[in-house]
Amino acid sequence: MDADDDRPLDDHELGDAAREDEALAPTALRDEDRLALVCAYLGPLCLIPLFGSRDPFVRWHARQGGWLATAGAVVAIVLTPFDWLFSLVPFLDRLFFAAELLVALGYLMVVAMSVERALAGRRFRIPWLADLADQD
Repeated sequence: MDADDDRPLDDHELGDAAREDEALAPTALRDEDRLALVCAYLGPLCLIPLFGSRDPFVRWHARQGGWLATAGAVVAIVLTPFDWLFSLVPFLDRLFFAAELLVALGYLMVVAMSVERALAGRRFRIPWLADLADQD
């Protein structure tokens, strides 16, 4: 709401926040859908729900999980030469290792939040990756 305007904001004005809170899941998730939603964020296992599920909610999470795993692999590949380079200097080695741990912890937090939101029947829209997941 604006200070000058007492009307509530519509979905267009809210943008991604409105789409994030959309309930797209069926009224009750089946056990196999719950298992597929967990697999959607476990790296290469995202292929199981991507090709094995007909539910669009599960397939969307599988696409986002696939993009998240791809982004994580790219980050790991890009950081590998720097890891080798910084290992030559003792202090920089420890500093870079701490930075790598923080990146890994952030990745795991995003995965955990995504799985939790998916099992609740909602979306956790990861910036840029959710836009890719929206494309069929």
